[in-house]
Amino acid sequence: MSMENRFCKVELMMNSIIVTVILLITAIFFWPSSSNTQSNPIDKTKTQIKVIVKRINIRKEPTIYSDDIGDVYEGEIYTVLEHIDDSDYYWYKITTNNGITGYIASDPNGEYVEIISGVIDRIPPVITCNKDFLLFYNGEINYDDVECVDNYSNCYLSYDDANSKHIKFIAKDDDDNESFLYVKYYKVYNFYNSYFESNNFINASFERLNYEKETVIKTKYQLKKDIPSYSKSTNYVPIITFFDENFNEINLITTKYNVDSLDNDCINNVDMTLKENYINSDLVSGSYLCINYYFDNTDSRIKYFAVGFQGVENYNKDNNYFANYYSKYYVN
Repeated sequence: MSMENRFCKVELMMNSIIVTVILLITAIFFWPSSSNTQSNPIDKTKTQIKVIVKRINIRKEPTIYSDDIGDVYEGEIYTVLEHIDDSDYYWYKITTNNGITGYIASDPNGEYVEIISGVIDRIPPVITCNKDFLLFYNGEINYDDVECVDNYSNCYLSYDDANSKHIKFIAKDDDDNESFLYVKYYKVYNFYNSYFESNNFINASFERLNYEKETVIKTKYQLKKDIPSYSKSTNYVPIITFFDENFNEINLITTKYNVDSLDNDCINNVDMTLKENYINSDLVSGSYLCINYYFDNTDSRIKYFAVGFQGVENYNKDNNYFANYYSKYYVN
């Protein structure tokens, strides 16, 4: 090999080394890093976020189709000037120490940033129900007709049996943002031969007898507390109420009532007037009131019914539950 060729080879090698050194120096001094050189200073009095992925584009507007005007990097901290939630991303408006103002995005299902101070108020989930009222058969509450809609997070449904007429459905997202919806409801029960229900005040047993044109509901109501004679009502009235499929009350249904006089457990008699010993004595826990309810079952409007009575305790007494006892709703 000639001296000239050797010199050219050495020169090429030296040029390559020089170029490599220049590139390394450029990478060291100018390549983006997580040294927080463009971060905002930490200020816990403001809402701030920290980048937790390698790099996020800064967009001019809060959309992935907007111009890319810069980048932020892992470990950098920024003050949130504005936040916008859409169905795909959380957007945070920021200004870097380099003077770039724009939006960075975070995926609700896999966060790109974390909130390190302050609070971001997310849009709470929405509960929808497309019915005027809900029916819970045999008392079992379900979410079949209730939906939780949240485009930004997971949604978790629960309920609070808020009162006897409306149930409160509660929706929470991953950040515990919460919304609720009150829906009218009825718990309805099926029974064909016999049924038993109980609460803090009374035990009630039901026997159902179906005939060609008439249904009989034979009931025994066992009192679970003492009722002294001075607080008793001197009369009481049986109640039976009928409802159609939309739970509208139906009137003018043929009904009648009596008591089985052969049942010695009962403290009331056949024609619904009160026995002398009932009027003059205390009612003790365990005593039975018995009522048979008869109704015309040929009316096609009847879908649900409920039975009960009024007037065991005096109406002027406070918390007089027995003044108006009403059973659950039953499917006809």
